[in-house]
Formats: sequence, C-alpha cells, structure tokens
Amino acid sequence: MEKIGRKRDYTMIFNTKELVMTSEQERLFRKKARAATGKYFWAAVLFVLVFQIYNIGYVLYYTEFRLGTESSRIYMTLYVIMLAGCAAASALGLLWTFSKKDRDWALLILYAAFCCLLLFWSACVTLYDHRVSDNISVYMTSAIYVAGLIYMRPKVSVPVFLICEAGLLAGLLQMDLNGIKDTYGSCVNSVGLTIVAAFISLYRWSSMRRDFLNHLEIEEKNRMITEQSEKLSYMANHDALTGLWNRNYLNEWKENFFKSGKEGQVSVFITDIDYFKQYNDAFGHVKGDECLKKIADALQEIGGIVFRFGGEEFLCIELNKTADQVDSAAERICRYIEAQQIESAVPGRYLSVSVGYSSGVMQNDTEFRMLLHEADKALYEAKRNGRNQAVRFEQETGD
Repeated sequence: MEKIGRKRDYTMIFNTKELVMTSEQERLFRKKARAATGKYFWAAVLFVLVFQIYNIGYVLYYTEFRLGTESSRIYMTLYVIMLAGCAAASALGLLWTFSKKDRDWALLILYAAFCCLLLFWSACVTLYDHRVSDNISVYMTSAIYVAGLIYMRPKVSVPVFLICEAGLLAGLLQMDLNGIKDTYGSCVNSVGLTIVAAFISLYRWSSMRRDFLNHLEIEEKNRMITEQSEKLSYMANHDALTGLWNRNYLNEWKENFFKSGKEGQVSVFITDIDYFKQYNDAFGHVKGDECLKKIADALQEIGGIVFRFGGEEFLCIELNKTADQVDSAAERICRYIEAQQIESAVPGRYLSVSVGYSSGVMQNDTEFRMLLHEADKALYEAKRNGRNQAVRFEQETGD
C-alpha cells in the first residue's frame, strides 16, 4: 500500500488534467507567475549584462584593441550578441512593466525568450571553450538557473533544453571524432545535466500551477466558511420571520453596551399590537405573519435599535434622548403604525399599537431589567386605558 501511494503522488506531479484553469484563473495565475519570476529575470539580466561588459573589456584589453586572432573575434561576437540581448530585454521589460495595459503574458514570454537566448548562448560559449578546456560550467550554471527559477511552459522548456543539448552534443562528438580531444566525459555530464534541468523546469511549472490552484481552493473554502459563519450568525441573532434583532442579540448588545462604559439616558419602548389574537382569528396566521412583517418594517423606518421581543411585542432602544424627544418618539410609533392603514379585526378601524416606555441610566443588567419592567408596566396602563396610545412610566403608574 505504501508503494502505491508513493507512485500516485509521483504521477500527480505532471498530471496536466489537474492543472487546467479557466480563462480568469489563467489571467490571475499569469499575474502571480510574472511577479514570482520577474525578480529572477531582472537578476539574470543585470548579472549577464555586467558580465558581458567585463568580458568585452577583457578581450579588448587582452588583444590591445586589435582583435587580431580568430578566437578573439568569435568571443567578441558572442559577447556583443548577448549584450544586445540584455539591452533589448531590459528595454522591453521596463516598457511593459510600467505599461498601463495588462502585459503579464507578454512579460512571461519575454522572460522565457531571454532565458532561451541565454541557454543557446551558453551552449555556444561552452562548445567554443571546449577546444581548450573540459569545463561546461557556463552551460551548467545557465541551465540550472533557468530551470529552477524561471517559469516556462513544458512546450517551450523541453524543446529548448533538447535543442541546446543536441547542438552541444553534436559539437562535442565532432571534436571527438575529428581527434581534437576526448569529449566522452563532457558528453555524459551534459546529457545528465540536461535531463535534470528539464525535470526541474517541468516540476517548477507544475508546482507553481498546483500551488496556485490549491491557494484558490483554500480561498474558496475560506469564503464558504465565512459565508456560512455569517449566515449562522445572522440566524442566531435575527428573528426568522421579521428579520429584526432577536432576544439572543439583545443579550449580546447589552453586554457590549456595559463593556463600552457608555453613560447617558437609555430609553426603552415596548410596542404591542392591539387585538392581535383577534386579528389572527379573523384573518388566519399567514396573514398574521404578514402583519408582523409590516409592523417590523415600520418600526425600523422610525429608527432606534429594534428587536422582536415576543409574539406580537417589539422592543426599541434609544440612546441619549431628552424627555421631550422620548415622548415624541413614543407618540410617533403609535401614529406611524396607524398611518400604515393595515386592516384590523375591529370594523372601521385600522390596526394600532400600544407603547409603554421608560428612561433612565443603564450601567448593569439589573438596571436594564428594571427599565424593561417599568416599560412593561407602562404598556399595561396603555392597554388598560384604551390602547392605541403611548404611556411613560411614572412612579405613580406602578402604584
């Protein structure tokens, strides 16, 4: 079982079907890939540019600016070609990097093109160096750098590595067959290096795409978790029928209020629908639910922090209101609900509400409960006195 698991993990590395992206995902991935490989591209361009300037200066100094030998002219040509390539890549890179248009795809092509040029150039320099040396470090360094740090698609990287290796190998074998020198060791090393470099390049391509898709999957799961959490939080703190805050959130709200250390007058209004039982009996519970929604919407329009407190009872909390403002707010609730002209069970009258309210300082749960108790007593008085009215709790009210 362990061996099967390992084989499955190994084959997943290059399973291209799992790495297919939508057009929007490709666009986002190109932006990410460009940012991830761009810094290595600029590092390579800067290093190679400085290196070519040094090489050109060295050849000129070594030949006393005459370039009298064939080898010096060939080396100079190779150095100038690479210097021109660096200059062109730098110009295009700067132009597209600071362009206002989306140039991510163009920049990725530029990075790959420059690296391909670097590989071909390294193969040429290595092959020409091999006339007098067994060193293949130039090609080796370039191949490993490109494979490990630059993002290239397999249909680009594999042919490039194969073509460079074929050209290098053909030149080395020609030297060996012509009796110039024994190149067997260099041939074996270059073939092994090319295989390793191609594998690294393929692995980088697949791992970058897989990591990006995994990141998108994690983001999507986090989004779903957040949405589900928000949905559950909404369900826990809101009344399912009216959408108002429920009693569970009332407990949370008052705890937050106490922790905040706020001071000032707190006014609580308990609103009860008049003759709501008769309304349900006359029109049915479906119509009754619609009535509750209309009342809830109206109370939200009036303002304050509104809760569904019970069956047909609603609680509204106002902060830092003067006595006159509180009286006006309570009366406005009654008149605004009546103005909705909701049909009632009493012939010739619109649906109305009764309001009991109380004000005071609220610094702990005991004082809050006292305000609720006082408002409830005032509501009882409003109903006893004929309904469709607002009553403030006064000390004598409770007597």
